[in-house]
Amino acid sequence: MKCYFAFYCALSLKRLYWFWVIFMKIYGMENNNVLLNEIGLRIKAKRIAMNMTQADLALESGASLRTIAKVESGSNISLIHLIAILRTFRMAANLDLLIPETKTNPIEIFDFGKKRQRASRKKGSKTSTWKWGDEK
Repeated sequence: MKCYFAFYCALSLKRLYWFWVIFMKIYGMENNNVLLNEIGLRIKAKRIAMNMTQADLALESGASLRTIAKVESGSNISLIHLIAILRTFRMAANLDLLIPETKTNPIEIFDFGKKRQRASRKKGSKTSTWKWGDEK
């Protein structure tokens, strides 16, 4: 009976794990390690859903097998490898959702004649606390 119960608990934990993998949402308050883990789990789930092995994904994306294993385990990889993996999954267009294009305000173009190239300081905020010797 005890062995059966342990098997049932292990099976339940595995189901709970996969439920968490499928339904976890990213809200933006997670730390970087949690986000890396979640991205890795999603890449692994997508790879399995496409019936690909890690070796298949490595071959098609041009990344090494070690890189695929690293990303699926939640380790940090380069952005170029992530883009290659997304291209293999036919998901590179989703990068537009990650960082949408910033729309230019037509009034700014009218006022300045061109698109802004850099940010400016907010008015009224001092960047330095340094003062002359005679100031208090």
